[in-house]
Amino acid sequence: MNRDVEKITDPTYFAATLRRVADAVERGESFRIQVAGHRLTVPADAVTSIEHEAEDGQVELELQFRWEE
Repeated sequence: MNRDVEKITDPTYFAATLRRVADAVERGESFRIQVAGHRLTVPADAVTSIEHEAEDGQVELELQFRWEE
């Protein structure tokens, strides 16, 4: 499945999601998240990374989880 979506959220929802995800990562647990109507389970052993991009005056910071299905 190829998919590339972005969900714009308000700061309160974003912060709550970050806290829930951070708690699961810290405990070494998987977590579930829904993005644009698609539910995902991110496994506890997912590879984590932080990515920074800057191009044409646009700056982007991504917190990423990668895993094999």
